Formats: sequence, structure tokens, C-alpha cells
Amino acid sequence: MLIEIKDQVAVVTGASRGIGYAACVALAKEGVHIAATARNEEQLGDLVAQCQAHGVKAIAYPADATDATAVYALRDRVLSDFGKVDILVNNAGVARYTDLLGHTVEDYDWMMDTNVKSTFLFTHAFVGGMIERKSGAVIVVSSQAGVNGFPNETVYCATKHAQVGFATALDGELRPHNIKVSVIAPGGVRTTFAFGTGRTEDMPALEGMLEADAVADAIVFAARQSPKSRVLMVGMRPMQERLYGGA
Repeated sequence: MLIEIKDQVAVVTGASRGIGYAACVALAKEGVHIAATARNEEQLGDLVAQCQAHGVKAIAYPADATDATAVYALRDRVLSDFGKVDILVNNAGVARYTDLLGHTVEDYDWMMDTNVKSTFLFTHAFVGGMIERKSGAVIVVSSQAGVNGFPNETVYCATKHAQVGFATALDGELRPHNIKVSVIAPGGVRTTFAFGTGRTEDMPALEGMLEADAVADAIVFAARQSPKSRVLMVGMRPMQERLYGGA
């Protein structure tokens, strides 16, 4: 049986668009109060209004998720505003799709910092409070690229595999504290993700991809598990996409 999570507090990174935006709205519909963070302050303002329409408290925290000083300062503001954090959704992410030699060192640093370092920083910042309360959920939005290897996604796959490794190791550390760690691993999602860095707005494949709302529903599902249950991984794939090497 799924539990009610009304009046819990969620921090969602990469919240200004795509999966992060959809996750905030889906959680708000469940009565969860939202601390939304991303770089784009204007888009966060639109999101906050959407969440508040569902009767919850929602506040935007514009910040660079790869900047440690900014993340720990954000944590202090969130705890001052909300008093606690029950759910952390590590969703911030970027990608460049090209072959190995098409990547630069700067591409590598950009993807590793945004996808992996941000996951570490936000988890490091907020998990201490969860340990003190012996309660919480850490949800990592990874990718099918975190459990498979795809050509022309070498660096992106490396970052997503790193997230999965981080999450599975963290599960062993946090389970004794009654904190649940879950990975959401979708395939292609129809958002603006990677536009200009390997995807284009007119790609025919976009039409058949998962909707961000479907991934948001999986995030809510992980957050609503009963006290005796934890979701280790939700793997998702559009109907049009085969598993790599599979049927």
C-alpha cells in the first residue's frame, strides 16, 4: 500500500524544466511542500506558482548545483524556511551526445560536475538531517545510460553509471537509519534536454519518447513506499526504444 506524503517537504534539483518541473508539480499534487532549485530564476517562478496552486508551500532557490558554497547556503535557507527535508530528488543533469573524439575535456568536466558532483553535494548537504530524524528518501534521477552503454554517449554514460554506483552504495549506508534510496532510470524523455548538444527540436524520435509526467509519477511512487518497502530502481523505456542489444 502506498502511503500518504502530504505535508512532507521535498527538495528538487534541476527543477526549472523537464523532469524536475514535472516532479515538483506531481509532488505538490500529493500535498508535498516544494523547495525547487535550478539556475533559471524566471522559470522557477513559474513553477512555484504552479505548485502553490495545489495549496502547498513552494519556494524557489536559484543556485548553481555544482557550487559547494551555494549548495550549503541553500540548505541553510531551506531548513530555515521549512524546518526539515523529507524527500531529496537529485535530478539536475546535462548531456552532450557525440562520439568520444567529439568530446572535449570541458565537456567531460561539465557533465561530471552537473550530473555527479551535484548529486554528491545535495545528498551530502541534506542527508545529515534525515539521519538525525531516522527518516527520509533520496531519489536519484539517472538514466538507462546508467545501466547500459550506448554509442555516442560515452561520457554521459559514465556520469550516469557513477550516479547509480553512488546510489546503490548509499543505500547500504542509509538503510540502517531508515532512509530509502531509489534510482529512477528512464530512457528517452520528450523534453528540451540536450537541445543544441546532440538533440534538436525537430527530431522525429521526440514524439515517441516518454513524457516527463511519466517519470514524475515514478518519482512519486518511490516516495510513497510503505515503511517496510523501498524501491531500488525503476527502469523505464519508451515503447519505440529497444533495450540496447535486446529485442
